[in-house]
Amino acid sequence: MNTAKQVNIMIGLMFVGLFGTFLYFLFDNGFNAFGIDFEGRENVAGVRQEKTNVERGAVLYSLNCRACHGLTGQGAVERAGLPGAPLNLDTNRPPELTAAQVEAKADYLNGTIVCGRVGTLMPPWSREENGALNDFQIEQLVMLITSEFSEEGWEHVVEEGNHSDEFNPQKHLHEAVGASDTTIELGDVSALDVEGYLRIGGDTIDEAYEVMLIVAIDEDNGSVEVERGVLGSKALEHDDGAEVYNGPIAPPDGPILGLPGTTPPCGQRNAQPAASPGPPVQVTGDVVFDMGDNFFDLEGAINPTLEIAVGDTVNFTVPNIGVAIHNLRFAGADGEYNTDDDFVSDPDLIFGGGEGTMEFTFGEAATFPYQCDFHPLEMLGEVTVTG
Repeated sequence: MNTAKQVNIMIGLMFVGLFGTFLYFLFDNGFNAFGIDFEGRENVAGVRQEKTNVERGAVLYSLNCRACHGLTGQGAVERAGLPGAPLNLDTNRPPELTAAQVEAKADYLNGTIVCGRVGTLMPPWSREENGALNDFQIEQLVMLITSEFSEEGWEHVVEEGNHSDEFNPQKHLHEAVGASDTTIELGDVSALDVEGYLRIGGDTIDEAYEVMLIVAIDEDNGSVEVERGVLGSKALEHDDGAEVYNGPIAPPDGPILGLPGTTPPCGQRNAQPAASPGPPVQVTGDVVFDMGDNFFDLEGAINPTLEIAVGDTVNFTVPNIGVAIHNLRFAGADGEYNTDDDFVSDPDLIFGGGEGTMEFTFGEAATFPYQCDFHPLEMLGEVTVTG
């Protein structure tokens, strides 16, 4: 081979090497061509790791958090009476939040999971506070809530929950069920117990579900008698063949973290007993009823008794002056919450710094309670409608 050919080959190899180095640089750092962004190796690896952490956070959530925050992570928005705050919200993740806001939200959530929240059912989960989770597991839960891949994570939460709640063998409706039916045909009633719960629906994150309480079991006919729409759910129609799941664990009713006489974690102050409603405060017309953490405040009166004349219309503005989620609910004439005669703020989920409204008119003398659905043991009072 002559010298000229050798030189040409060497130059060619040099250009191949340089071109290969250039391609490696592009692959390593990413580039934009024709308006299309090509991710670099580091970014691709970071995305893959974040998705993995979100998925692991979904498994942790399904194992530890569903009883209070719900199958889909939407708390009382999903099912009335769930005590946990809604977590699966657009306002907890991009693109609703900037990078700085995501960081601040993640810090707040991390502190809540590590230390719990005084005055609520939320316990400390950190092993340093005698909880069950290590720091990395807590970080994975936070990523489930705040990541740009959060929606995929919540879908995985529902898949995990449904898998955990499946009967073995699986159970399905043998006949369609109307919203008022109380007999459920299953064919196979093995592994069922009176006073146990069933769930129908919730196969996907957007599908509503109903919880039923078993009151009697007919083994001969393969059917059960049920109480419909329990644990804050509503009676729904269900198609023949719909899968029937084990019902959810009833959310706990205590203990409240930081009760007087206990030492709350992470230097938090003990919960303060709810203020006894003072003398009735006459309200009419337009009224600003502040919601703090965790109290109602009407011009300095904490959790006051609201006295309203029969037939008067009161337009409540309810600003959330705290940082926790709050709302306002009047029980209505039956004195029971989460029934058709309730009066509820709009929206029924008011974030810190937000504001809601509620119009109230009542045509007869009555007395019934009011509360914040998220802090019912601290934010509560009484409404007296006088003739």
